Amino acid sequence: MATIRDIAKLAGVSSVTVSRVLNRDSTLSVSDETRQRIISIAEELDYKTPRNRKAKGEKDLSNLKIGTVMFLTEHQEEMDNYFLSIRHGIEKECMALGISSTNIIRKSLHSNPEMTFGDVDGLIFIDRSFDFTVEHAKQVKNVVFIDSSPDVESFDSVVIDFERVTKLALDHLFSLGHTKIGYIGGFRTYGKDLREYYYERLMKEKELYNAEHVYIGEWGTPEGNRLMNEAIAKGNLPTAFFVASDPLAIGAIHALKEAGIRVPEDVAIVGFNDIEISQFMSPPLTTIRIQAEMMGRMAVKLLVDQMNGRDIPVQVTVPAKLMVRSSCGSQIASLKEVSPV
Repeated sequence: MATIRDIAKLAGVSSVTVSRVLNRDSTLSVSDETRQRIISIAEELDYKTPRNRKAKGEKDLSNLKIGTVMFLTEHQEEMDNYFLSIRHGIEKECMALGISSTNIIRKSLHSNPEMTFGDVDGLIFIDRSFDFTVEHAKQVKNVVFIDSSPDVESFDSVVIDFERVTKLALDHLFSLGHTKIGYIGGFRTYGKDLREYYYERLMKEKELYNAEHVYIGEWGTPEGNRLMNEAIAKGNLPTAFFVASDPLAIGAIHALKEAGIRVPEDVAIVGFNDIEISQFMSPPLTTIRIQAEMMGRMAVKLLVDQMNGRDIPVQVTVPAKLMVRSSCGSQIASLKEVSPV
């Protein structure tokens, strides 16, 4: 069965662009030629979902319209594999349930904060914005939040236990003898990212926190490179870093190598997300595996469950796992300050 990625490869565009064209996103700036090429390829590949056999008592889902609400720009989503994987999960679960891809309607509060949602049967909010209020969500009866839970008594949500996963990363570094542990992360529109928040709290509990070892910028590989170069130039480099995404970690490792600083012998790195390339890096990246695609699929399941009559809010916490590879080493013989080379 053809996928969004298959169409994107043939059309020479991103998966996000294909998804938005097929989901009739009117806010997407793309030429008519590109739009038609994507649609033609989708038709050629017979990209459509089979009608789902509905169980007794369940609603026919084939004409269901689901709105996915993002607070990020298309570029920001493309740079962050985490959110891209969530969207793929939503699309795959809709396919499995017989919901047409053309009935998944992308909406963006980033470009239109006053947007209304009366044209859909259900909403999935992905991430959230600092100026978001639950009044946005109350426009539609059936709502699920992914990666945030603004009102657990009113809305379903699918979340990660960021406290637990941050502790997994730090405890691994502590077990290897590291105490000078830095943090590299990205900005969030609603305030401090929860990985940064729990990193700070857990380090303070051990009286090891140093604000000078925290580097925050945009998300993506170039920023990871820039932020690590900033840390190297500052001197007094930590012997380890917890990095809030694998793309950031990849950029950070590249910066260390360019400076002649060895990973993991001089600086250990733990990433976050476990994107496909992580295991093939040199050295392979120790990281937190997040089931981002499953979060998207679970959100659709919860939404359909609401439509079938459930009226008690549910919060689902998706598990995460530490994938131990070589970027931290198996043991630390000596921990020393690393100066710029």
